[in-house]
Amino acid sequence: MSTAVIHDSEPTPEFYSRSMRVVSQWQSGDLPYAEAERTLKDMNREAVSANHLANQGRVEQLLGVMQSYRGSLNVSILHYERARAFFIQVNNPLRIAICDLNLGEVYRFKGDFNRARTLYEKAYEASKILDDLENQAFAIGNKGQMLLSMGQLEAARGDLLESYRLSLQFPTESDERTGLQCELHHALTLLYLLQGKTDAAWREAKQAYEIAGQIGQPLEKGFANRAVAEVVTALEAAPEEGFSPDPDVYYHAANQAFYEINAEGEMARTMFAHAKSLAQRGRRMTAARKLQRAMILFTQLGMIDDAAKAAEAQLQVL
Repeated sequence: MSTAVIHDSEPTPEFYSRSMRVVSQWQSGDLPYAEAERTLKDMNREAVSANHLANQGRVEQLLGVMQSYRGSLNVSILHYERARAFFIQVNNPLRIAICDLNLGEVYRFKGDFNRARTLYEKAYEASKILDDLENQAFAIGNKGQMLLSMGQLEAARGDLLESYRLSLQFPTESDERTGLQCELHHALTLLYLLQGKTDAAWREAKQAYEIAGQIGQPLEKGFANRAVAEVVTALEAAPEEGFSPDPDVYYHAANQAFYEINAEGEMARTMFAHAKSLAQRGRRMTAARKLQRAMILFTQLGMIDDAAKAAEAQLQVL
């Protein structure tokens, strides 16, 4: 075991590439969650043995990402805080900003919007100073989704559109581009439906669906299918030729896509959206049971705001 602490500001290129390969294989559904987590923990032991602080920070950050998608929010926070501490030690402002962004996302899921907003804005300003386009886009896009959850539709729309504008400037080889764009299209679909603009909502959902069809990755497919399901529910018909008039088809496809990568938080959100769709179509008892399951899942995952919304929706259905 090495005794000298290595204070390099960045992970070693080989270590970074290896860690990204693990996460990319998990996100594509080619590597089961348990195996991906085990590999990253092995890499963490390797980094600890070498006393390489930035490598340790990188593994902690990626473990945080995976736990966040699974909905293990408190565990995710611990990983992100550890990663942030390592990057502070090696004086890496970019990776500190990324950790702030990651933490903001977790606090949004927990319903702590004040803390999430502070972290998003902090990450956005730091990324702007560092000229990091991708993290600017994620920070303002995530803030837009938070504002959407709060019902501040016009402010949300401005942030979501700005995030999308920035995403168009990502390098074509970016691993983040299509996932962010499908998530933004999904958010804009919901926003336009709340405003009664079904044509605009369908344009957003269809764009997400087309991207997902080209890319074929689970995350993109999940958001795209859920967006289409929301529009089909609102229209009570197929939006155009080639699409099913049954929203259940798309909710099931979304759930299956998120299941491939163990994205339990998004699976719970899909269940919640599906339940509301069933209630709108008069299937109230089925909707009530699904809302109950969604509420339990949200509570177990620490997604407090979503749990409260599911409880409120259940009362309305019953």
